[in-house]
Amino acid sequence: MTDTEQMGQNAMVDTDTTKPTEDTDLDVTTNQRRRRPWLWAVLAVIALAVIGVAIAVAVTNGDEEPQASASLATATVQRTDVVATEELSGTLGYGTADPLVFRSSDDGVVTVEGLAAGFVTDIVDEGVVVRSGEVLYDVNTEPVVVLKGDLPAYRAFNIRMSDGPDVEQLEQALVDLGYDPDGDITIDEDFTSATADAIERLQEAIGTEETGSLALGSVIFAPTDASYVAQALVEISDQVQVGTPIVATSKPISGTVTSIVAEGTVVGRGDVLLRVDEEPIVVMIGEIPAYRTMTAGVKGDDVLQLEQNLVELGFGDIEGFEVDGDYDTETSLAVAAWQTSIGASPDGVVNLGDVFFSPAPVRIGEALVAVGDIVQSGTPLVTTSVSATFVTVELSTDDQDLVTVGDTVTVELPSGVQESAVVTEIGSVVLANQQGQTYFEMTVTLDDPDAAPGLDEAPVDVLVVGDRADGVLVVPVTALLALAEGGYAVEVVTDAGTTLVAVDPGLFADGFVEVTSSELPDGMIVVVP
Repeated sequence: MTDTEQMGQNAMVDTDTTKPTEDTDLDVTTNQRRRRPWLWAVLAVIALAVIGVAIAVAVTNGDEEPQASASLATATVQRTDVVATEELSGTLGYGTADPLVFRSSDDGVVTVEGLAAGFVTDIVDEGVVVRSGEVLYDVNTEPVVVLKGDLPAYRAFNIRMSDGPDVEQLEQALVDLGYDPDGDITIDEDFTSATADAIERLQEAIGTEETGSLALGSVIFAPTDASYVAQALVEISDQVQVGTPIVATSKPISGTVTSIVAEGTVVGRGDVLLRVDEEPIVVMIGEIPAYRTMTAGVKGDDVLQLEQNLVELGFGDIEGFEVDGDYDTETSLAVAAWQTSIGASPDGVVNLGDVFFSPAPVRIGEALVAVGDIVQSGTPLVTTSVSATFVTVELSTDDQDLVTVGDTVTVELPSGVQESAVVTEIGSVVLANQQGQTYFEMTVTLDDPDAAPGLDEAPVDVLVVGDRADGVLVVPVTALLALAEGGYAVEVVTDAGTTLVAVDPGLFADGFVEVTSSELPDGMIVVVP
């Protein structure tokens, strides 16, 4: 047998051990050459194929890059971070909170009582704002003027009167109105000729006899620069006595629902929630709930947060306005300007029920009243939830150590988009579902509240980081081989061919496995069967 034929026999044994009779077949073919010369052509082709296989084997065992590895699937050993995640099922939604309840009080209704007896001969229209120095109504054709002041009028003003704080209040109002152009008045408790001169200028302006004195009942003091006439309590030709209620300067919001926001709407600072008798009820931001009527002279943290909202809404540019928790004249003017902008009665008073304070914007879940319904104090109006989107998860009791409040997680929406979120609450009470499995209720809040518009009660996946290993060597899981004698190895491609290297597997994640071996450096090529 020639060297070439012998090489062909060896190559076929190495590369295809499933044909143990190949040598025998090749010998039979050789003996038949003498009788069938046409077989020489076939044998020549076979010989060339055998030579090609032999050359390939020779190269594999040589010093060149192994050509056989080109047909193998391989991967590179990498050094990276391995993060194993757990996938939990959740439901995306907004949840529910306490319903908003309508509240009202008569505290905000300020009634102006007359101090003169006679017949009403004129009166301002309802809805009119009467400012300091203007006439509110006439009694027996004599005008009754409104001036700014906290003390009620209880006596006549004239040159013979004794000193008192009511005189000082009158002089301050006259000076503020510009009726002391030469600065002759000394604002004190003493009624002087300068005071009388200023009164004459006022009387000239309102069209009455210029006497320099004011009879009891001809002037009414109001604590603010402007008084809103919400309701006229008397009519022309009515007979009035001292103490007769003339007008109401503010009116509690109660009556018929005339509009309400749509379910699913998110309402925040300055947004109108609903209107009752066309008067708006507005949402503002604050931790302290509305619990009283806010009007001139009221002080407190609730006033402070109201003033902060007025500034945020652009009504803090009133001259002298300060965010100080003191409901003074400037606060009242800012409130009146805001009320005008939303179509409310500009009385400068925030009645109980005019405003809902909420720590954050709220989402309207369900309207509990409809247009045309009658509401009273205590009527539930709407159910609400936070405006942020969150996910509820049944966290198995077996997984309670998997996450803690404050952990960052990933929420995969039905669209496949992944959004970052934070675990904001994990219940402490063990619950059981319909399958009898025990769990804790976990709440996950999306970082972007607008990430899932229109989605409510939608199924989502929550990806939670479990174990992780940083800066470790990894190979594809399919590269890991189980050894018959125990343990694991990977098949490494070398210059001489391939060889097995024992490894200790670690963390599995995303189709890769952490491996540890002193013989497996970063960058080595491994076979992936």
